[in-house]
Amino acid sequence: MSIDKKTFNAYRQSNHEELKPVFETSIKRTRSQASDANYARIELNAQSGGCPMIQNNLCSVQKNLNESFLSDTCFSYPRSTRQFAGGLEQSLTLSCPEAARQALLNADAFDFVENKIQLRESTASMIKPAHGLSVETMNEIRIFSFQLLRSSGLALWEKLAVLGVFCESLTTAIETHNQRGISTLLKEFISILETGSVVQALKDLTPNHVSQALVFSTLWNSRAVAPRSALQRETISAIAKGMQIDAASARSEQEQIVDNYRRGLERLPAALQEAPYMLEHYVLNEMFSSLFPFASATPYENYLRLISRFGMVRFMLVARCNAEDLPSPAALAQTVQVFCRRFQHDTTFASQTSEILHNSGWARLEKIYGFLRY
Repeated sequence: MSIDKKTFNAYRQSNHEELKPVFETSIKRTRSQASDANYARIELNAQSGGCPMIQNNLCSVQKNLNESFLSDTCFSYPRSTRQFAGGLEQSLTLSCPEAARQALLNADAFDFVENKIQLRESTASMIKPAHGLSVETMNEIRIFSFQLLRSSGLALWEKLAVLGVFCESLTTAIETHNQRGISTLLKEFISILETGSVVQALKDLTPNHVSQALVFSTLWNSRAVAPRSALQRETISAIAKGMQIDAASARSEQEQIVDNYRRGLERLPAALQEAPYMLEHYVLNEMFSSLFPFASATPYENYLRLISRFGMVRFMLVARCNAEDLPSPAALAQTVQVFCRRFQHDTTFASQTSEILHNSGWARLEKIYGFLRY
């Protein structure tokens, strides 16, 4: 957990009887690529994974000092704020259990509202023009991408397939310095959606459940680390049980994984009957919070990151659905929250996933289609 320079100095100078020893043992300077915003870090509890400042479920800094002593990270979490296109935007990080419940279980979670917010100026990032595009053009692209995911009449996998074609075309336009053609590109894709021709183009795509099961089980196993909290242990155990391998079976391990995946996939709609929008809301939150498609080197790389996270979340939900009793929507939302806690706070996850997809040949759009349909 990062600590800004101002907060680090305040903690070092504190003589509070209870907090001083905690500050001395748990706060360490960041020596590599440090900045005023990322000047130090709080070492989490090795066993529980929790913050050492939390006592009896309360923040001891806020309780014994006051809110002004909170670091920028603690002050803003789980909110993220940025200045973009003439306004302030605020999103939620789904690694927070309450944020995950609100975003994933409420049908109107993505009905945007204007409101007053409490803000530290130092916590708001400023988005600057990128890829030779003006902020206005970036905003048009972002709005189109978001509206595509919110459009009716298409399944989520179909929307993601169209989004992939758009991001690939957008990347080509940027790399060939054809930024002026982006306006025409947007109009073409809007027309494709309005005419419904996309449905015809996608109807023959078939799901590749074998690849979905094996690729994402490999990614899951490659990131296996000991869960720290009881909630994480419970969720990880349920996922492992859902994809368990029967040592006495004559089937190969891969065959069992695929069979278990298919069974859970068949049961997923029933488990999501009360919250059928959960996966779509997860994707929407990813897109909005990351300023999609401008959070990677190219829009297409950003798309690959989005798809890999979508695929991993789907894999975890499918595994949960292999239990004797179907999990509740709340349990599935908890599963997404654990994913965000374990994977999206891991700075190496995105790069390792991209490397695996590229090295295995699954980064090409025609291959990605097999990942999407389910």
